[in-house]
Amino acid sequence: MRLACGSLAAVLFVAQPVLAQTNTTPGVVSQDAGRRIPEFYIPPLAIDPLPMAPLFDQAQRPCDGCPPRSVGKALFQVTMVNVLYEMANLIRGQDTAKITPKTWWTNMKRGWEWDLDDFAVNQVGHPYQGNNYFTTGRANGMNFWESAGLTAFGSSTWEYFGETNQASLNDFINTTLGGIALGEMFYRTAWLVRNTSKAPRKANEIIALAIDPMTGLNRFISGDANRVHEKPPEVVPSELGALLSVGVLARGSNTDEVPDNIAGFFETDLFYGNLTKDRSRTPYDAFAVRLAFGGGSAFSEARVRGRLFSEPLGSGGWLLTISQGYQYNSNDAYQFGAQSADVHLGWVKALSSKTSMFLSFFGGATILGAVDSVPPGTEIVEPDPDPDAGQGVSTGPRYYDYGPGTNVGAFLTLSRNQRAFFAFSYELHHLHILDGFRAEHVLQRLRGDVLIPIKGKVGAGVAGEFFDRTTYYSPGLETVQYRFPQVRFYMTWRVS
Repeated sequence: MRLACGSLAAVLFVAQPVLAQTNTTPGVVSQDAGRRIPEFYIPPLAIDPLPMAPLFDQAQRPCDGCPPRSVGKALFQVTMVNVLYEMANLIRGQDTAKITPKTWWTNMKRGWEWDLDDFAVNQVGHPYQGNNYFTTGRANGMNFWESAGLTAFGSSTWEYFGETNQASLNDFINTTLGGIALGEMFYRTAWLVRNTSKAPRKANEIIALAIDPMTGLNRFISGDANRVHEKPPEVVPSELGALLSVGVLARGSNTDEVPDNIAGFFETDLFYGNLTKDRSRTPYDAFAVRLAFGGGSAFSEARVRGRLFSEPLGSGGWLLTISQGYQYNSNDAYQFGAQSADVHLGWVKALSSKTSMFLSFFGGATILGAVDSVPPGTEIVEPDPDPDAGQGVSTGPRYYDYGPGTNVGAFLTLSRNQRAFFAFSYELHHLHILDGFRAEHVLQRLRGDVLIPIKGKVGAGVAGEFFDRTTYYSPGLETVQYRFPQVRFYMTWRVS
């Protein structure tokens, strides 16, 4: 998969045409911290009952800048999203796109399968399509939890009626959970771009349309794109910041299978709201996003961590947080993708009038994770060319595993004048494989950054990083361990 480097606004959705959801026919599946801006009151989220008036003629606006609420319109537009993806697959000559009522009935009679699609298709393409379902709900006045349900509806109807082959369980989970994480992130990011308090502002609306197509289209159709209004209060963050990094990394290896290498990289971190403090009942009023390119892979990392709930514990600076996570990694150490939920226990401590510390421990569950895997002695078989197969479709064995697991980790950040000068992170992921090569995978990553301000928004950084991958294969096969140390040197530009 090829993704061009660029701003956050043009990242994951760029891959949509290449990563449109595709499955294969059934086959062998197993082989045994930013500047403060004014505070806004964000009302607690409540799941309101659906309006009793007819579904298609709702014109209610919770606020002047909020989109009109219409559940029926949202359901109709989600169906049209599936139609558009289906048409795109037909144009690409995808054999599985030749659906009929007979294939629908056949799929409804069969159970779920684990499909064989490419790693990037399943871990990036499906979550992006789920994002379209989610933002359709938000574009039609539905709240976070209602839009999450709409995402599950769009994903399940695609699996049963959008393709000729058997419904895929991993696709349903990745599309639904990944779609929720990416959807709310894109929805709120697009609102950052819009300047609704003045006119004309067509350029802003077009950029926001690229970030969140469903909300953007609805705004142009309804005329809201030209209407002067205040932004919905819930999409105005209490804080906002970003850190852009560009540099080189040198990676070592303990195996001849992966040689040492030096490569350039670009990395961007977006901080929306404040994950370190405040009581919250509004999902994603605070989230963090990391996107990385280069370093051995064209598109090497995507992470979203969104707060669902937080509650201060006493008066000592402790904060209990529940978050949702989306993760994608592609590097020499491993390919890894996951949908997760974690509980964080964080602590903020003022060390002096200018210096502060944030410490957080977390643990949780990987609802579904994927990791590349080739057991010792296994010969990689290249799939036979298939003229009917579209991009991302595999016709041979799948060399990555699926399963649930657990996560643990910790973060430490030291800041001076609200600007981080040291950051440390550790994470461990364990996957118990349900489909693929029978194994237990343990992935660890440790990273420490020293950040040095130079002038104004410009700075420099150096980071030490260590990947450890241990795979315990089924009895009769040896345990495999790979270790990849690396160092980064980079320049930074701080946005706040």
